[in-house]
Amino acid sequence: MEEKILVVDDEDYHRELMEKLLERLGYQAVVADSAEQAFSLLQGQQFPLIITDLIMLEMDGVEFCRRIRETDAKTVVIALTGHADLYDLEKLKEAGFDNHLSKPFKIDVIKQAIESGLAQFRQRSQDD
Repeated sequence: MEEKILVVDDEDYHRELMEKLLERLGYQAVVADSAEQAFSLLQGQQFPLIITDLIMLEMDGVEFCRRIRETDAKTVVIALTGHADLYDLEKLKEAGFDNHLSKPFKIDVIKQAIESGLAQFRQRSQDD
């Protein structure tokens, strides 16, 4: 289960790029093109890690994270955005994000964030 990562991004290019990158790094990527689709996927399975874009049409990443946190404190949620200047980092933490990354991203930065996030998920799971 720890190898499965949910990627939420409404831009096809970025979603497909993350999917390919994660698979190359040895993870199983499951992709959603909206927060609504992601919630449907979350009904049937658990993900230790979610990487979500912040700017999406129907529901932005901040609201998406808040709604996840209403029922799930374990899953690690990472914000990924090309517009980090539009978001106050403290507000992202308040919404429940564990980490944030900027587009364009470097592969080693994503890899480190994922490894750290999975370790954080394992720790949270042990604390129960």
